[in-house]
Amino acid sequence: MALLLSSAHGLAQAEERAALKSMAVGGSLASWAWLAWQGAPIDLALCAKQGPSGLRFEAAKDRELRAASLGWRLGECTAWRSPSSALSLQLAPRLQLGAWQARQGEPRHLVDAAFIPALRWDLGAPAAGLRLDLELGIGAGLISHSRIGDRQKSTNFQFFDVMGLGLSSADARWRLSLDYRHVSNADIRKPNQAVDFIGLSVEVPMP
Repeated sequence: MALLLSSAHGLAQAEERAALKSMAVGGSLASWAWLAWQGAPIDLALCAKQGPSGLRFEAAKDRELRAASLGWRLGECTAWRSPSSALSLQLAPRLQLGAWQARQGEPRHLVDAAFIPALRWDLGAPAAGLRLDLELGIGAGLISHSRIGDRQKSTNFQFFDVMGLGLSSADARWRLSLDYRHVSNADIRKPNQAVDFIGLSVEVPMP
């Protein structure tokens, strides 16, 4: 009975992770397609010159791993805005450096570096002085080891699929976010034991 319950719990967790990954990837692709359909500017370099840069710190965990990362938002600008509501879509590309730690196995540590061209749907103001947003992105990067703990990644190149629900001050002086990050090589080489981090992040603008 215990084995059956454990298997059922593991299956439920796998299905939950698959659903989150599908939402992150599908939402990102749909958002980019929407910008293309609207003929919106998607020049990330131009956006970086226009919008404010910022620093981001994230702490996250997987079922076997823990991670901390420091990100630099290159800029932020509005690529599309609804003419009839407060809904808008912003580009917020960032560079990210992170460190992972495993509970067991070898090696116990690795570092990553990634570029994530994130998109943020500004969902409006849930309360006075606050803004709500949904962040989506598909990025790419490198990890220092193709294995960590008991997790075999097979390649140093990895995709970073992200999704986050953020709450920020209306004056953009801070942003807090509940984040999901899926890291895998998209089966370029197997075994491809993906990592699914859930965590919290805080972001502040650069002076």
